Amino acid sequence: MNHPLPKNHGDFSNVGETGPSLTPSTPKIRAYTLPNPHSFPSLRPILQSPNWAGPVLVVVLALTVFGWNLTAEPPFVDEFAYVSQSFYADLWITGRWDNPAWLTYAGYDLPPLPKYAIGLALRAQGYRRPGPAAMNAWYQNISSESVSKLELVAARWPSVAMGAFGCLAIYGLGVLGGNRRIGWIAALLLMFNPLYAIHARRAMSDVYAESLLLATAACGLWGWQRLLSGKSRLSAWLVVTLGSGVLGGLATLSKLNGVLGLFVLGAWAILALGLIRFPLRGRIDFCLATFLAGIVAFTTFCALNPFLFAHPSASAPQALARLGFWERVKVVSDHRVNVSDHAKSLFPNDALRTGRDKVEAVVVQGFGRFGPFGPRGRTDSTIRFDWKQDRGALLWIPIVGLGFIAGLIRGIGRRKAAEPPTSWAILVQAIVAVGVVTAFIPLAWDRYFLSIQPGFALLGSYAVVAGFDLVRGWLIRRPLPEDRP
Repeated sequence: MNHPLPKNHGDFSNVGETGPSLTPSTPKIRAYTLPNPHSFPSLRPILQSPNWAGPVLVVVLALTVFGWNLTAEPPFVDEFAYVSQSFYADLWITGRWDNPAWLTYAGYDLPPLPKYAIGLALRAQGYRRPGPAAMNAWYQNISSESVSKLELVAARWPSVAMGAFGCLAIYGLGVLGGNRRIGWIAALLLMFNPLYAIHARRAMSDVYAESLLLATAACGLWGWQRLLSGKSRLSAWLVVTLGSGVLGGLATLSKLNGVLGLFVLGAWAILALGLIRFPLRGRIDFCLATFLAGIVAFTTFCALNPFLFAHPSASAPQALARLGFWERVKVVSDHRVNVSDHAKSLFPNDALRTGRDKVEAVVVQGFGRFGPFGPRGRTDSTIRFDWKQDRGALLWIPIVGLGFIAGLIRGIGRRKAAEPPTSWAILVQAIVAVGVVTAFIPLAWDRYFLSIQPGFALLGSYAVVAGFDLVRGWLIRRPLPEDRP
């Protein structure tokens, strides 16, 4: 027998089909809120992007930005110096480590790694590498151009790749120091920084060193976080020791200021020792890993630089051939100091001779013409302080300052939650970079301001995310118009 469906809750009976029905009653109306999909763990992987999506997009975007219309980038005089010495790549890969060319002036004047990368890029694209004659011609006349425009563009592609690698590394630092939003904003700020962008389009050494020291720091911060948390001690220890060590050595092989990445690791070791609430074993493990990373870095630097161990035939310069290993290391370090001193005498208008000169240049030019709001293209270094070039500092300095405060507050929260305050490590990184650059900067040239830009980008990302969260929180808590008194 078919019965009609009940029309409301009161029509249902809790007895048999033939029994008496309950007295109908008015149904209770209840308000239900829509469930938050993020409260369901099974839905999180569907709603969130994969862990690899962010890094891949950063690299693709950076390669597009830096490689776009590369032929339109005007040539810079130092590019031809590196390209003219790209034949060192052939000497290296063919095992001719005792060739007399390693003990010439060019063997220790320019850092080896960019010359290797440029030579391999020319080789991969079928271009002939210039020989020692082109190298000597450039030293006699720095206006000498040893390659065609197409060959110069081919030599620039390793810089494009290294620039993208640096953006990937700072994305990782931002994620470790906060979250993906911080990583993305830091990567974009660095990507569109006019100083970083122009060096990522030149066949020179600066972006090699910067990207590799950022990668050194990224590996170090990952290990720092894991060791202080008491997680994955062996893997974290190996990443710091081998990862940061090899990358730090390659950064120094690209330019001697690449050692800055190892300085940052040393500062993080001191910070770890001061965080007494965290496991002592993890803090000591990081200090030991940092020490060993320094040894690995020095070994990498020496192993890939035949100038330090080459013993060619009698045709090599006897003065250099008679020097031992440590004497050649001293030749490299002394040469960089002498080059800077000589440049000060050649370019007195750009020389920074006093501590006040250095501080003023870092504050005004570092935040101004070389910050994200600085002018695009080449800048005029002969004008020390220029409103047209440096006015962006008025906006960028407060943003970085607020970011420092936001990072400090974020670290306090992490520390109270018994989690490693990685944002404090980012603050330390920025402080070390600014301190080292201010102490050793010899001239007001753009390349010397490059190492402070990543730290400022990370601090700026803290400010942007904190500001966005404050505004969003205020809007969410704001009462609707009809609810206002």
